[in-house]
Amino acid sequence: MLLRIANMVRKEMIQFSRDRLLALFIILAPMLQLILLAQNTGRGIREQPVVIVDLDHSRLSRQLTADLDNTEELRVQFYSEDMAEMRRLLDTGQARLAVIIPAGFGRNVTSAGSPQQIQIVADGTNVIAAAITMSTAAGAVTAFAAHLAESFGLVAPEFIDFRTNVRFNPTLSARDFTIPAQLGFIVYQVTLAVAALGLARERELGTLEQLMVTPLRRVELAAGKAIPAIAIGMVNFAAMLVISQVLLQVPMNGSVLLLAALTLLFVTAVANWGVALSSFSRTQQQAILLVFIQAMVEIALSGYLVPVKNLPGLLQAISRLSPLQHYLTIVRGVMLKGAGWEALWPEAAALAILSIGSGIIALRSVIRRLD
Repeated sequence: MLLRIANMVRKEMIQFSRDRLLALFIILAPMLQLILLAQNTGRGIREQPVVIVDLDHSRLSRQLTADLDNTEELRVQFYSEDMAEMRRLLDTGQARLAVIIPAGFGRNVTSAGSPQQIQIVADGTNVIAAAITMSTAAGAVTAFAAHLAESFGLVAPEFIDFRTNVRFNPTLSARDFTIPAQLGFIVYQVTLAVAALGLARERELGTLEQLMVTPLRRVELAAGKAIPAIAIGMVNFAAMLVISQVLLQVPMNGSVLLLAALTLLFVTAVANWGVALSSFSRTQQQAILLVFIQAMVEIALSGYLVPVKNLPGLLQAISRLSPLQHYLTIVRGVMLKGAGWEALWPEAAALAILSIGSGIIALRSVIRRLD
């Protein structure tokens, strides 16, 4: 049995190596995808265009404008006294943020009367950029007010010592958060695509009937199609991990061996799902279409884009069937938190159950579709 499976695996690897275009795509495309994502997320949200509506033209209004322009996230590019012009700049996307300084700001801000209001209007089409720009502008205004109050001797007694400490990602780097997730999703894509093409390629080339008349049993055929996908997925994981550590400088605070072992559970579950999809596909195009649909479902349910806790209760329950959800928790936990087995065993157990369940489904699918 093991010899027959080994021969089947050898045949699959030879066939994969002969398809140079597919091999090049499987090896180089994920690396390029990870590097491009890292370059984009590494830049962060910076130099967002700001329009200033200064209705006061005082020394303090100019100082506040300079404080806003001195931040990394904001860049004052437009000055206007017309509210319609400000709205036009926001509508056309030329400005991401508008700061409106009312008339009499410089005169009234130091008086004992009511506090002056500064209005901030943000373009909310990009929620991440809007949140960062509004937070930066609010911080700059708060710092300006504190400095102004101190210059007038209005500082309140310091009876609270307020300090912050950010664990696991102290610089709040978006790249350190997104790259581990992208690593998991790339490994998922590659493994699922390779496994889904196995039986579909045999059926399309007309060689499936030849395999069916060989002494191979159905379980050996399914294993022979899944094992190459698992091997390619692990090679892809190793390449992505080296790039993330050496080139992109993503921290690895946990055990590489533990991450590799749990990745093996993950790619096994994914490869089994891929074999099941392949058994239903008549052509390789159908297999890739099913892979695309499955990937979209995984993105929605895994927490890759939206936190799982934000999903409705029913979808949260269904998301427990997503291997990618459990693996994203594992890869972020190991790389960023340095989590060990005591923290990750529930996710590992879920992946083991999903691996066994998907293996049974794949085997039954192969038996039903080929007999």
